[in-house]
Amino acid sequence: MKHTVNNSRNMLDNKFTQAMQAWLNAPSESRSLQEGAELLLRLNRNKWMHQQILRTRNFSKLEYELKKHLQIRLDGLTLQEVADMEKRVVPQAKKSIEDNVPTISTDAENPSPQFAGKRADHDTLPDDIRDLYEKNGEIYFKLKQTFETLKQMHDAQPCDRYEYLKVLSEQDKQYRENWAKYDSYDPNTAKAAKPKRSISKKKSSNAPTS
Repeated sequence: MKHTVNNSRNMLDNKFTQAMQAWLNAPSESRSLQEGAELLLRLNRNKWMHQQILRTRNFSKLEYELKKHLQIRLDGLTLQEVADMEKRVVPQAKKSIEDNVPTISTDAENPSPQFAGKRADHDTLPDDIRDLYEKNGEIYFKLKQTFETLKQMHDAQPCDRYEYLKVLSEQDKQYRENWAKYDSYDPNTAKAAKPKRSISKKKSSNAPTS
């Protein structure tokens, strides 16, 4: 009776990951092309690439591919999970970008972009809360740049896009968290929660002693 192999568990086998690291960490002159190519074949099942690497002795291509897959494995993901991540992260980032398109001020003295969502009481907020709005202005352009880079890589496999998907996910997460903190800040609640300073009365030097 044949047993079904758990691909996710197999793909993240620690010994296999260590074998990849050992090959990549070895001095270039001592690396076995055959061994490295076999490791890659186990990862992507791409026999054509396997044969091309061996035929042309393309160590640089082999190293690039193994490093790419190693990073995914070290992050605890399978290739399927990377594909699922792409389906989740890209639409979320797209919505973040479309919902907060900046408008450029026509004021010559203040030409910086203005973002939707600025509170009416913005100037009276604590510095750390105001900074969330300013930081999101910077994150927005980085987020959009990463998103556009991924659009240009639309023909690439998710594993080839993983590096940028990971950055996009982190940027979008920080962007959303900053907006949530900024929008939900309540000055009245914060003021009420602020601990009152206790004033201790000094004992008078003229007070009688027992």
